[in-house]
Amino acid sequence: MVLLLLLYTFVVLLSFIFFIVYWKLIRPQKRFYDTFRSQGVPGEPFVPLVGQLSEMRRASEKDAGIAYRMELVQKYGYLYLTGFGPYIRLSVMEPDMIADIFGRSHAQDYQKPTNIDKVFKSLIGVHNLLVSEGSEHERARKMLNSAFHFVKLQSMVSVMVEETAKAINELLLSSTQQKVIDLQRELNTLTLAIIASSAFGKGFETMANAKQIVCRAFTEVLEAIEYRTMRMIHQIPIIAQLPFWRKDVLDKGCREVSDFVDQIIADRRHGKSTSLCPGADILDLLLSAVDAQGQPFTDQEIKDHALAFALAGHETTGNLMARA
Repeated sequence: MVLLLLLYTFVVLLSFIFFIVYWKLIRPQKRFYDTFRSQGVPGEPFVPLVGQLSEMRRASEKDAGIAYRMELVQKYGYLYLTGFGPYIRLSVMEPDMIADIFGRSHAQDYQKPTNIDKVFKSLIGVHNLLVSEGSEHERARKMLNSAFHFVKLQSMVSVMVEETAKAINELLLSSTQQKVIDLQRELNTLTLAIIASSAFGKGFETMANAKQIVCRAFTEVLEAIEYRTMRMIHQIPIIAQLPFWRKDVLDKGCREVSDFVDQIIADRRHGKSTSLCPGADILDLLLSAVDAQGQPFTDQEIKDHALAFALAGHETTGNLMARA
């Protein structure tokens, strides 16, 4: 009798768990999938809970993520559906649609991925243009808008030329000592050096081994983030805190980058570093900008924005050049 009762309890508990999983994870995503398909959007088959995660992981391990995406484009066009674990993803690569999504008139209709703060919080924080939303994002964008003015960008050309010349000389020297050069890694290093020098000024240039430390730390952290993302580690907070799945690499790299940026900001505040551009650089702007109420960025916001500027541009630009 007791065994029968335990069996019934186990069956009921198991059924309840299956129901919760179905109701919370499978049913909503299947409805999204069916809605898109009914509108004529093509895509990969719906696979509950796992989607196409295994294919994406294999492509990532072979450094063939872009090739995998291009295969999907050839198969379905510039608008298609995939499953990233339990979640349905609508990939949009059609220029007019992208312009509509990013247009300010539709800004309120779209949100950034719900887990983007969990993925990048340890590296760049949450108070920056990459992660923040709503009024915080609007305030920061207005305060930093001048950093993207044509004249300001034009003033960075000299930094780009100088860093590129250094990189070419280093590559020529390396080519006499090595048979194989990882061009993607070298171009990522170059773009990070350009962005960091433009943003942080002479502090980045004069600190001992600054470029090597930051480039290595960023590379290792981004690889660890990709590894954990492809295994859905960030989706479960308790699991994300466990000392596995390259958590040690993530923590160590984030700590090194954080300490470096703290030192850069402190040096600029005490007049130990200056801009490499003819005028003020991004760090000067972060330290001096005020909003409509006359309030400046907090210390944490300055740090988060500085980290986001360095992260957001260098890897995507480097990867694009490597495949050009």
